[in-house]
Amino acid sequence: MASPGLVLRLPALALVVLIAGCASVPPDEDLARTTPLVTSTIERAGVRDLRGWYRSALCEALAGQTGRGCEDVLRRVGEEPGDPGQPPAPLQEIGRRYRVGIVPGFLAECLPPESRPFVEAAAHLRGQGLEVIEFTVGGRSNIEQNAQRLAQQLDDVPDGPPLVMVGYSKGLIDTLQMAVARPDLQARIVAVISVAGAAQGSVLADPYGGLYRSTAMRFPLDHCEAGDGSELRDLERDVRAAWWQEHGALVTVPIYSIVALPDDEQLSPILRATYADIADVDARNDGQMIWSDAVVAPGALLGYVNADHWGIAMSLSRAFPVLASQLRDDVPRAEMLGAAIQVVVRDLESRAGRE
Repeated sequence: MASPGLVLRLPALALVVLIAGCASVPPDEDLARTTPLVTSTIERAGVRDLRGWYRSALCEALAGQTGRGCEDVLRRVGEEPGDPGQPPAPLQEIGRRYRVGIVPGFLAECLPPESRPFVEAAAHLRGQGLEVIEFTVGGRSNIEQNAQRLAQQLDDVPDGPPLVMVGYSKGLIDTLQMAVARPDLQARIVAVISVAGAAQGSVLADPYGGLYRSTAMRFPLDHCEAGDGSELRDLERDVRAAWWQEHGALVTVPIYSIVALPDDEQLSPILRATYADIADVDARNDGQMIWSDAVVAPGALLGYVNADHWGIAMSLSRAFPVLASQLRDDVPRAEMLGAAIQVVVRDLESRAGRE
């Protein structure tokens, strides 16, 4: 069993390892029976369905590679639209017109740098000719504090091509807070890709708030300062709903959502307890969030990735091999992110051409 110090170094792990639980994800045939709800919900919310485009780009990126195949990485939920057939631009070409910024999530700063979200993906994208800026936010800071920190960093970024921002988990709402607080900086961002983004918060934020405040909030960690509890309150669903009601109209940048939706094999055992808690509300969750809370509306949906909330962004099993048996994070994150950038750029430019 891991020591308490090691346990508390993992994102939100202190919130789940202290309870026991066992749950299974519904099989695909059960998921299929709920797809009319899934499809109609996103359509009613004004979400454009780009899953066909994204599947085509990701399958091409994974073709000929070892490891998980495209059909295993992307789940089919309901009827997907087809790909219009216009191939996306190569990443090397995109790198001449756009830059990429990555914003990590809740507690990510508390991890060793080599195990933070999308570290390997950022290196891969740089190898493809893209300029990638890895922004930092406080792992235990609220969205106002992190928005200010992001704005200071973006102020220091030299003028150049516009940014495609990638916001993971709480990093999405930190980014959006920065965008509404600093409209001048929002103008430098051409799109936001939400990866398991906490757009509508998490049903766990309320019931686990007391546990977080008594354990992980002030526990001394090497890489991040203690919190005051407001950082978790930012993730409460009523707080997020109120934020969208007040600020939603100020978000002018288009947002593209990637949702984590693991099958039973890809759900980390360490997340089964929280998965079960959320399943009381909706079995379609990633161990931290309900699927619909990760879809930004209005916006565009790129796809449902067969990964849990941690595996979609981080390889924690490498950083903490003692916990490897409790984690499922074999996810082609570099290809997943590269394909998303290709689809976003294709969509932006095709829509600009029609205006």
